[in-house]
Amino acid sequence: MPTAIKATYSDWKLVKTRGVVQIVFEVPLAEADSAYELLGGMPITANERWFGIAAIKQEAAAKPRQITSPNTPTGGAKRMDWRDMHPAAQAGIRCAEPVFWAFLSDCYDAGQIKGQEEAAALVRDICGIHSRVELGTKQAARIIWHQLDQKFQAWKALEHA
Repeated sequence: MPTAIKATYSDWKLVKTRGVVQIVFEVPLAEADSAYELLGGMPITANERWFGIAAIKQEAAAKPRQITSPNTPTGGAKRMDWRDMHPAAQAGIRCAEPVFWAFLSDCYDAGQIKGQEEAAALVRDICGIHSRVELGTKQAARIIWHQLDQKFQAWKALEHA
């Protein structure tokens, strides 16, 4: 398991209601699995983990490549296509969406899904894994995830168009 990740400082956001600042670092897509593993998966507020951040000397740091599109007039970065995202990242995004919780509640005999943690636990159970990172290492789990996501998209198109 890696003990450090290389990332670029991207943004920060003041969260007044909690008296904190969120600091955003970007990791090259090729290193996303390692970063996710090092960070321990999705954050769980009950299991808060602390990390140190250290600057890398500029001459030693290789700049990560941005995903850009020639179609953007400014040549700026374009959002990554859903199909190009790692399945663990896709699952993390879906599990944060209340409409996905409604889908899981409606289509699986799991009662009312009330939050991201419950959704993530059910997705792991459906895919037969212990951690979403395994969506990148276990082909069967990845296939089940893609089928689940396609079923969700179909359900959303029919039920919540």
